[in-house]
Amino acid sequence: ADTPRTSSAAPRHLSMPLPGCLMHVIPHPDALAWISRILRCVDGGQTPDPRHFRQFHATIQVQTFDDIDQCMKIANVVLELAPEAMIGLRELIVNAVEHGNLEIDFDLKSDLLCQGKWQDEIERRLASVEYRDRFSSVELRRDGAQFTIRIADQGLGFDWHTHLDPDKAPTHMLHGR
Repeated sequence: ADTPRTSSAAPRHLSMPLPGCLMHVIPHPDALAWISRILRCVDGGQTPDPRHFRQFHATIQVQTFDDIDQCMKIANVVLELAPEAMIGLRELIVNAVEHGNLEIDFDLKSDLLCQGKWQDEIERRLASVEYRDRFSSVELRRDGAQFTIRIADQGLGFDWHTHLDPDKAPTHMLHGR
């Protein structure tokens, strides 16, 4: 009789790709269907039971402000954050797209806003060869009452220290939360 062999290989990590999203932990079928509808910009219908999101891990790709809106709908349900925290999360994701991927620095954004050309520049850069393939990723992980959010972009980075120095930071801003 053959004896069963035991494998020394590490267990495989299950994941499921959705359009614009990689599910690292497969949620309850109702939650998965809802997320899929949100990502496809289809009316999400009734939000699944919050218990379906107690164990959650997904990475969502965002490139446009519409993508950010879809990501925020999912984050709002999964993380159950206060409205003020959701505003902060949205700002961080917008920064990843706008300042990271599209390389619109603080001064340029200020000029574009004053001239009423900010939206036009965003659309121009999103369509340009230089920037059109860049995505930001928003990783949402929840384990019961604890959660982790990781936001990454494909930009060059910036010297954030200057924005914290009260002597160097702008005082009258149209943006820059």
